[in-house]
Amino acid sequence: MGLDMDFSKLEPQDVLDLAIYAEEDARDAYDQIASWMDAHDNREPADFFRRMARAEQAHCDRLNRQRRQLFGDTPPRHTSTIAWEVEAPDYDAIEAVMSLRAAFKAALSAEVKAYDYYDQALAYVTEPTVVELFEQLRQAELDHQRMIERELAKVE
Repeated sequence: MGLDMDFSKLEPQDVLDLAIYAEEDARDAYDQIASWMDAHDNREPADFFRRMARAEQAHCDRLNRQRRQLFGDTPPRHTSTIAWEVEAPDYDAIEAVMSLRAAFKAALSAEVKAYDYYDQALAYVTEPTVVELFEQLRQAELDHQRMIERELAKVE
């Protein structure tokens, strides 16, 4: 996982906020990789990464709805930097000129970290609607891993 996090010290709102921040980071990272792929005329992979960015946005939307339902407009207690790299690719592994293979490897690593976040958070989440949402998102991260592995197999 990207962060060494002690979930026992977090409030339920914090766990949702961190998940939102992580999904936003992932969306932004996928958009960035898509731009890099476009710049190198790799249109098919760029389209794939844009689809991944849309999937991450859908996760954000679901998490935000759940958060509003449970906590209304209560402001977050932490900044978005606390969740940096929970799901975003390892920026040390991303180069200015990234190979297609490296892009898929970075994306795969990010999806594994996201799965780990939801998996570990589930041990501490007690609100049934959040448990259900996190279980669904954990499964979605596995689905994303499989999608990326299929794309990676095409370039290896």
